[in-house]
Amino acid sequence: MTINMNEVMKKYSNMDSRFEVKNEAADKAELFIYGAIGGWFSDVNARHIRRKLDAIDKDHIHVHINSPGGDVFDSVTIHNLLKNHKAEVTVHIDGLAASGASVIAMAGDKVIMPSNTMMMIHNAWTIAMGNAKELHKVADDISKIDAGPVKQSYMKRFIGEESELERLLGEESFLTAEECLALGFADEVVEEIDLEEEEEEPIENAKDEILAKYAVQVKPQNTQEDPQEETPAGHFEKNAKIFENFLNAFTK
Repeated sequence: MTINMNEVMKKYSNMDSRFEVKNEAADKAELFIYGAIGGWFSDVNARHIRRKLDAIDKDHIHVHINSPGGDVFDSVTIHNLLKNHKAEVTVHIDGLAASGASVIAMAGDKVIMPSNTMMMIHNAWTIAMGNAKELHKVADDISKIDAGPVKQSYMKRFIGEESELERLLGEESFLTAEECLALGFADEVVEEIDLEEEEEEPIENAKDEILAKYAVQVKPQNTQEDPQEETPAGHFEKNAKIFENFLNAFTK
């Protein structure tokens, strides 16, 4: 059976593909990156972004992201294109910034996340075939990618230690907006909902342990309480599990 990866990614991430630039305002442009990035199933790639950025002569660029990620080098290239543009870059996570899309998000001079959005970070992965020697080489190459472009893209913002970031990447961590704020991956959480205090549970993974260390450093923001609504963390835990199961299906 032939698998259309573009359609599969859209189905499981519940997002429409969109790539456009709005140049209407006098001093700012808006760039929308929705859908898969790079590779044969992509909705947008680095070449598309470069052409659009070359045509933007504004002081500010607002980048809107809703993407399951994609090719690591396309994502790193887009990251660098944004970093090297003369404009000030503000990144808005409109839904999900997963995998390579989170690498792109790290290029923002400011990263804004509504309280009901998420980010996913992980080490690079691929599908490979061949003999033992060839597979060992693939593993070595992936390790170099993890240590180089992947980790370094996050380290510029991560407030913790390098070893802690490596643990988060190794666990394929889904992060809420508040968790991203605590770890330095976001600068502002908007429309925040104050969560009720719960009894502390034993720390069982790297994300919880590292967040416990750094979350106390985050200044509280204005909140509003609505106990009848489901919390963002609880709502997106279900969606995150669906996307995580999809990714795992291609790694077994």
